[in-house]
Amino acid sequence: MEMPFPDWLREIDHTGDLGIEVEAPDLDTLYARAAWGLFALLTDLRTVAPKRSERVEVEAGDREALMVRWLSELNYRHLTRRRLYCAFEIERRTDRRLVATVRGEAFDPDRHPLYTEIKAVTFHGLEIRRADGLWRVRIIFDM
Repeated sequence: MEMPFPDWLREIDHTGDLGIEVEAPDLDTLYARAAWGLFALLTDLRTVAPKRSERVEVEAGDREALMVRWLSELNYRHLTRRRLYCAFEIERRTDRRLVATVRGEAFDPDRHPLYTEIKAVTFHGLEIRRADGLWRVRIIFDM
């Protein structure tokens, strides 16, 4: 049974790839929710416990590149260290640098269904924008 998405997250199909649209009241929450959305595409987050904390620091040239770098780093840790994350706390963020604590646990095939594999976070159509009092971003993943 797949987990239902919260109302601030929408899954989108994009010609053979997969994506998400995220909205949030502020930029820190937008980055945290985008990370949550990435892992919600990978597994049922109700099965992931915040057992272990890791610090993540990334830098990039602007907000959009920072989003791609942030999500790419988390996906890299998932692919290479077999980690699943369920909680994301943005500690410090500028348009070019993000420091966060992420919580989760090692992937356990007996407990964690794996829905898909994300090869890359893309820049395709990526724009972080503010409208109607909310921050929004659309992110396409290469499957």
